[in-house]
Amino acid sequence: MSVTLDIPPHILERASKYAASEGISLDTLIARTLATLGNQTHPAEQELSDTSQKTIQKMGLMPDAVLYIADDFDAIPEGFEDYI
Repeated sequence: MSVTLDIPPHILERASKYAASEGISLDTLIARTLATLGNQTHPAEQELSDTSQKTIQKMGLMPDAVLYIADDFDAIPEGFEDYI
C-alpha cells in the first residue's frame, strides 16, 4: 500500500536526520512509528475495558427519582408556538 503524507518541512528535516542517525530510511522510521501507535490502546478504549470489569455506577444524586414522564413531555407548551 502507498500513502502520501504532507509533512511540514521542519518536521521532515528532523525526522530525516533522526532516521540517518539510527541508520534506517525515513520510510522505515515512519512505518515503525505508525506501528507503535497502532499497538497503543486509546484512552477511550481503555475506559471501556475498565468499565466492563467494574460495576457501573449510576450518575446523579438521585438516579431513581424520576418515576413518571408525561407522553407530551417534548410537546411545545401552549403560547410558545410563535417562538419555534
